[in-house]
Amino acid sequence: MNSSDESLADILLKVHKNVSSGLLYAHNRINDNTSKTLESTSFLYALIELLNEKGILTIEELDERKKQVAERLVKRFVDSGIGLMYQDPEYDKYAFDQEADVDCESRLDTCKAVCCKLPFALSKQDVEEGIIRWEFGRPYLIAHGDDGYCVHLDRKTYKCTVRDHRTVPCRGFDCRNNKTWHVWDDYEKKILNSELEERIDRDNIKIYSSCVSNKSKD
Repeated sequence: MNSSDESLADILLKVHKNVSSGLLYAHNRINDNTSKTLESTSFLYALIELLNEKGILTIEELDERKKQVAERLVKRFVDSGIGLMYQDPEYDKYAFDQEADVDCESRLDTCKAVCCKLPFALSKQDVEEGIIRWEFGRPYLIAHGDDGYCVHLDRKTYKCTVRDHRTVPCRGFDCRNNKTWHVWDDYEKKILNSELEERIDRDNIKIYSSCVSNKSKD
């Protein structure tokens, strides 16, 4: 790589950071307005439901029903694909003390770092730090390439290029006995779950199809 290539790379990195910073500001403002709208809508829906069921209501009843309705509205909002997604709960990744003790080095030839295809939301710490890239069309999901892998994965070595700054899900993911993602049919014998990659690809398609669908509605 010559000096001109390095200069171009630096420029592209600065552009990416500037765009990311601008989108972060816009998303925070939009999210704030959306939260206020959701709260008002929750009150309205709860009031209508109670008025329909009985002729008298109290503030306590209204508040309780508002919570129930709010949960439904928030779920609908998130499912629509236009909400901001952050890790919840959130931890300081540099102080995280529950890292999985998995011998990844000896398994890469078999698993091909399939865990680096998993979709998950970044933390506010990740986003504000500006090192870990996220999907501009679906904030704040970890960014993946066209091949389905995390953009920070070295495709030749299957190693993380931002390991020191990796996210909490990356640090804590234990493929030996994960309840959500069944990675190994037999961990000790290194027999990979043959259906895992198909499931990951299918779930990612749903996520990004939702993103495209929402863009077309704008």
